[in-house]
Amino acid sequence: MAFLPADIDRRFARDNLPDHGNLLANLVRWTAFGDLPLSVEGPGLIDCHLYRQPGRLILHLMNLTNPGAWRQPVDELIPVGPFQVRVKLQADMHGKNLKFLVANQKHSSSVKNGWSHFQINSILDHEVVVIT
Repeated sequence: MAFLPADIDRRFARDNLPDHGNLLANLVRWTAFGDLPLSVEGPGLIDCHLYRQPGRLILHLMNLTNPGAWRQPVDELIPVGPFQVRVKLQADMHGKNLKFLVANQKHSSSVKNGWSHFQINSILDHEVVVIT
């Protein structure tokens, strides 16, 4: 549990203060003891959602990078990448087979210590990765 005696989250959402975002991200990592099931590293502002389905994981990445990132609507799509992705696998998964649904490509990943490691070269608007 953590207590912040200030409205760090509201100020970050309203004013996009990078230090506030870093503080919130570090707080989440600290409270999770560093045991997060997903790591995405690369340039750009990406919204990530990891879903579990029987026998597979679904990773949805949404590119939020645009000139008006904090002011809707999006008026230009800016491709971003590459991204280094690590996903913690379920006990019943091999995690070597990847299918990029938007790019319509199949890839393979390296698996090490229960983690699937792979790269996404570029994201224009969004990408969906099915990991089996």
